[in-house]
Amino acid sequence: MISLLKRQCLALALLVVVFPFFVQANTPLTPAERQASIVGINTILNQQYVFPETALKVSALLLQQEQSGALADITTQEQFADKVGDLMRQYSGDGHLSLALIAEQGGVSHRLKETEERKINNFAFEQARILPGNVGYLKLHKFWQAEEAHKIGHAALVFLSHSDHIVIDLRDSAGGSPQLVQYLISHFVPEGTLLWEVLDRNGKSTEQVLSLAVPDSELLKTKPLYILQSKQLASAGEFFTYTLQQLGRAVLIGETSAGLAHYTGAAQVNDWLFVRIPMFRPINPVTGTNFERVGVEPNIRVSAEMALYTALKVVNKGS
Repeated sequence: MISLLKRQCLALALLVVVFPFFVQANTPLTPAERQASIVGINTILNQQYVFPETALKVSALLLQQEQSGALADITTQEQFADKVGDLMRQYSGDGHLSLALIAEQGGVSHRLKETEERKINNFAFEQARILPGNVGYLKLHKFWQAEEAHKIGHAALVFLSHSDHIVIDLRDSAGGSPQLVQYLISHFVPEGTLLWEVLDRNGKSTEQVLSLAVPDSELLKTKPLYILQSKQLASAGEFFTYTLQQLGRAVLIGETSAGLAHYTGAAQVNDWLFVRIPMFRPINPVTGTNFERVGVEPNIRVSAEMALYTALKVVNKGS
């Protein structure tokens, strides 16, 4: 079976590029280069974007902007990536669709380059502790695409498995790896549970994502589970909360999340620019849809700041 990561990063996105150590800021961009870049982006959109009709609309509007002279004030590569990327998101309504400079990102990749320590240190697992009332608490800042992240997540959950309730705090979490989402969810549901299905741009199913066999997780499968979320929670974090909520396995507390559901890959436009582009669409088996643009609705709506307090009130029967 072709892995999700391989499907996300198509051949176009797997080119290896070598860059000089020093990257010049505000790299000049000629009108001819700007025009060629628009053509290249439009070709990628119409070949790979998850919704073909939306790709046609966005590409037509970008071409119209270029032909009308509305982009003539763009004179650097940095301006191009910022302004045209903003237009692409505006026209599509898709927060995953973006442009990035190859030199700034160190290559062509669908993964965002992280700079925040809390999203890098210990593969973004910040805390695993027991709160008063024997409540297990796990705080996670990102779903990393790494085998070590699987090991750390498993160890943390096993450590918490003898608590009476578990609270997972995703309020400050970013997106990341669907594979880590699948693995962590597998601790809480029976092996072989259908979590979601992946459709291509033509609506064809490419994979059914099932829960995995996870050792030492028996206690977790019946443990009351509460997940804290904020309006900033996006992508992989939303997969985690939405899937467990729809399976009736978790109570979500906090705010409605951002609403970014699509699998995103990367495609190179030219020698300095690439596009991060949604290529596949996940479908939940319970709802028959996903959370794109609408977000994941909490079961208990409170401000993000009050979410942990509210969860502790609920588990201690104080609500």
